[in-house]
Amino acid sequence: MSRLFSAGYANKNTKKVMYKDDLFEIGSASKLFTAMAIFQLIESGKISLNTSLGELYKKGKIRNLANFKGKNYWDDVTVGMLLNHTSGFIDYLNVYHDDSKAIKIFSDKNKVYNYNTIIDLALKFGDADFKPGTQFAYCNTGYIILGNIVTKVSGVPWRDYIQKNIFDKAGVKHTYFGTRLPHKIRKNMPLGYNASQMVKMPMALANSAGEIVSSLNDLSELIRMWEMGAFYKKKETLKVQLSQGYNFMSPYVSNLTYGYGLMKIENFYGHGGQTFGFQSYVTINLKSKKTYIVCINNSQVGSTDLFMSLEDIAYKPSRKK
Repeated sequence: MSRLFSAGYANKNTKKVMYKDDLFEIGSASKLFTAMAIFQLIESGKISLNTSLGELYKKGKIRNLANFKGKNYWDDVTVGMLLNHTSGFIDYLNVYHDDSKAIKIFSDKNKVYNYNTIIDLALKFGDADFKPGTQFAYCNTGYIILGNIVTKVSGVPWRDYIQKNIFDKAGVKHTYFGTRLPHKIRKNMPLGYNASQMVKMPMALANSAGEIVSSLNDLSELIRMWEMGAFYKKKETLKVQLSQGYNFMSPYVSNLTYGYGLMKIENFYGHGGQTFGFQSYVTINLKSKKTYIVCINNSQVGSTDLFMSLEDIAYKPSRKK
């Protein structure tokens, strides 16, 4: 049984209250669905975790993303490295290390964001941070490329592919791609804030790394169906996604590791997300099947911390028995 709760304001100026069926930008929790699409293509035999980017992109300036200390490592980067953030590529969204500066730059209405312009943006900031496969560094650029791989390999634009093979299959009706969000729905969404500053960012900025908008109910259904293996034809596909790729321990969140499009905290698997105005956390416990969907319209309020606090509160009574 789902229990939905809401609190606070969707608009701080007008004091419009938040409702349980409101829609939220889920940011990087969108990576769950890009990763699912990739694993569907792996399952079909069209690519593998070890498929080299050199096989998929034989030429073009994109290959310069893998320049490091005078050598190009593009042919060494694999699909698996993009999934678990070990490519070493520059993260185009986090280069400024200053939210106020990034908000000012990225919200420029004269800029157009799509796959090509985002790759150009990443290239603008220089060479890779490290040799691929040797370290972990969270990288939105990798998931931009993964979205393009879905398009390239399936022959279907990545948004259409995910819509048909994940959202439509789940039967969810309140999950959208930000760039396709109808205006009448967009204007009724909660406003996003960075601390006290109201922020409106271009939906195309996060692309396949984080542009999805959804509701608590839809996200609960999607993560539940994923855990059941409903989006894959073979049980082994989910097993591989769950059991491999975890090679990073967060210095900020206790017991958090990262795998193939999944964040893992103890027995909870899912993904957190942040835009410049929202935060989210979508996760399910594989043993208890307990699910948490946390959506916040303030990028400075930690969704992971809230999830862990709620789980601690929920868990304490059972420990006393």
